[in-house]
Amino acid sequence: MREAQGNTLLEVKNISKTYQSRKRQPVYALREVGFSLQEGRCLGVVGESGCGKSTLCRVIAGIEKPDVGEILYQGEPADHRKIRSSLQMVFQNSMDAVNIHLKAGKILAEPLENFTSLNRNQREQEVERLLELVGLSAEDKAKYPRQFSGGQLQRICIARALAAEPKLLLLDEPLSSLDVSVQAQLLNLLSDLKKELHLTCLLVSHDLEAVYYLADKLLVMYGGAAVEEIEDIRDICALTHPYTRRLLEAGELETESGEAGQKDEGILTEEKREYLAASFREGCVYAGHCPRAERKCFLERPGLVEREAGHRIACHFG
Repeated sequence: MREAQGNTLLEVKNISKTYQSRKRQPVYALREVGFSLQEGRCLGVVGESGCGKSTLCRVIAGIEKPDVGEILYQGEPADHRKIRSSLQMVFQNSMDAVNIHLKAGKILAEPLENFTSLNRNQREQEVERLLELVGLSAEDKAKYPRQFSGGQLQRICIARALAAEPKLLLLDEPLSSLDVSVQAQLLNLLSDLKKELHLTCLLVSHDLEAVYYLADKLLVMYGGAAVEEIEDIRDICALTHPYTRRLLEAGELETESGEAGQKDEGILTEEKREYLAASFREGCVYAGHCPRAERKCFLERPGLVEREAGHRIACHFG
């Protein structure tokens, strides 16, 4: 059963982020993305590689700065220097996220030194508590990163993030490099920690099944834009955007035939090609692949509007 909605912890308002390619052409990583996240809830952000999920996570964390838009934390403009301990991030590649020359105990002790007033003995005890909290033993503090499996090292990264006692945990593809059985174990761990510590989470993933298990609400992204959002993930079958439907169908195809992503009914007719370049600037980001696309789709970008309670979609046809 999903948790009741609490006070708004995070608001993302019309965030856009553009990079320059080697040919000095603009690369639209984020296009006017906005949403809100309430305390104790988990937002799942899904979409294919390159859709802007990780960039969104990094902007919220303060690692990247948006070109335009605003991030509010507890109703105030986010000052990442002041909220560092309240907002922590778990990265995709655990080995790249740690200093491989430090033992696990030292890795976990660093945020305790930075964000708490604990003395040395208290930090030692807290390190052991954190290890046990994520399903490891106190003896593991003497090991180096290379001595852990991928799943165990990701538990170390989760424990390090929790050391600062954050209110918001950003999870950027934390399961993607692990095998299925380890993914299931970490999903169970994250679910337990979310309930036990009343964590607010943002889970970035391309795995709809994992997101459905952990998240309370869902945001679907394509081409840097948010194309669909539902407040209650149990309404996942009510999603209607052509790209979201394709994602759901790909999940079914992967289960049945192992051919996820092979089915794409979007055909670029001559008329569609005529407006394709314009669509990247001002039209629907999915127009070039959408079987329903018409001239309007290439020339006018649909806003993310509420079509029914708790369901927003960016599509001219609803």
